[in-house]
Amino acid sequence: MTIDQQADEAAIHALFERQAKAWHDGDAAAFASVYAEDADYVTWFGTHSTGREEIHETHVPLFEKYLKNTRLDGEITGFRFLTPDVALVHGKGAVLKGRRRRTLRNTKVQSTVVVRTKGGWQIAAFHNTKYHWLLAKFVSAADQRRKSSTAVG
Repeated sequence: MTIDQQADEAAIHALFERQAKAWHDGDAAAFASVYAEDADYVTWFGTHSTGREEIHETHVPLFEKYLKNTRLDGEITGFRFLTPDVALVHGKGAVLKGRRRRTLRNTKVQSTVVVRTKGGWQIAAFHNTKYHWLLAKFVSAADQRRKSSTAVG
């Protein structure tokens, strides 16, 4: 990993930290500000918002009522730089309230495309999907069987 890539990864981590702080604060404008003007945002319910303004508008009622006093608990699980100015970021996370913790049952899996702009890194696309812990165990077991069978042959 180059020094530039380390700096870019640190900047992307900071972008996600700003996003999490805005969520915790219930600040829809600050939350939307980490997204590119023409960003795509797909929830695990399958709803699709297009553009920073629509992302802002859809989060105002969420922060005022349904997701009031919640926080994001997430982690970046992988980076893949597609170009020096575009990265695919994989992560896991949950929306939590009170003292609740992230578990296998409430975890979602995210794919995020971030782009370097004149103002720094921004989110160009976000897709959130439900993580099914039981299915993940079956897939993992199948992967192990497949790896074992190819190593023998």
